[in-house]
Amino acid sequence: MNERNSFLDFWKFIAAIGVIIVHVPFRGIAGTLGTAVGTWGLCIFALISGYACYGEKDVMCGKVLKRLKRNGIITAISVAAYLIFSYFIYRGDGMKAAWKYQFKKPMTYVKMIFAGDLECFYGSALWYIIALLWCYIIFYILLRINRKKIFYVLLPVFLVLRIVVDTYVNSYNANWHYSGNALIGVLPMMLLGYVIADKKDKLMKIPTPLLIILAIVSAAAMFLSVCFKVGNLNISQLFKIICSTLVFLIGIKKPNWYIIKPLAFLGREDSLYIYLCHFMIYIGLATYMYNKMVPERIIDKQLPFAVIIGAIIVARLISLTIFLVKLPFAKKRASLQKT
Repeated sequence: MNERNSFLDFWKFIAAIGVIIVHVPFRGIAGTLGTAVGTWGLCIFALISGYACYGEKDVMCGKVLKRLKRNGIITAISVAAYLIFSYFIYRGDGMKAAWKYQFKKPMTYVKMIFAGDLECFYGSALWYIIALLWCYIIFYILLRINRKKIFYVLLPVFLVLRIVVDTYVNSYNANWHYSGNALIGVLPMMLLGYVIADKKDKLMKIPTPLLIILAIVSAAAMFLSVCFKVGNLNISQLFKIICSTLVFLIGIKKPNWYIIKPLAFLGREDSLYIYLCHFMIYIGLATYMYNKMVPERIIDKQLPFAVIIGAIIVARLISLTIFLVKLPFAKKRASLQKT
């Protein structure tokens, strides 16, 4: 997937908006279905990451290290931004002393580093990108020892673990960190993405109409299982995995398909920045609205849309800024290649 995949770019944008709805839910059925899209979308992101890690040992080890470095820088900048943001929020709430005390406890750092638990400040939404770093480290080790069979051994184990743990968390309102971590939340789908890349030639023989029909059926099953529990169990995770895999396969077969071209464009780089910045926008807007004594019913209706619009605008500005910073270097590199 070296060239842009417009189809998957579109769904990356939809998934990023779904992640916002997970944290700033709409009331009623719209919020329930939007939350399902957000958690489904994380599967898409992880599949893409795992798929991109497939290849020859010497080449891919270098690429994985490059991705690890890039994501490490993005994670460090994001964590710093959320820390600064949280400092001003807690200072305004008069809770600065209690907030600073948390950073004196060693367990705070253990949770942050190993579990992606950044609830000591407003960084809980960053768990995914931290989990991704751990998964890149795991993938690098697996690629270095050059044992492809290990991926096939680990895949069913971690897929079953993901389904069981996520079902437990969503059915009994257990601590979301049980499933929101590297081993449960990201690694299974990255392993699946890698295996899909390895079996690509065979999988591409599946007729596209069949993939579309199965994707629609699995999406319907996902939404139904989110809305209606089966024996008090939320079994939607199974259908999220199936549906995201089918959509991913369609994207590989038909990379130039897209539904709305501008959204596919926004899904290229902006989907990442939408995910990274949306929680700060959410907390900032919510704090402002509550301080202004805005009625609860108005907040419920307006806040989700305000956060979505704000996150898209901020993400676009970040992308444009990065593009402008890189532009002189790109021109210099192009001129050197000509000479």
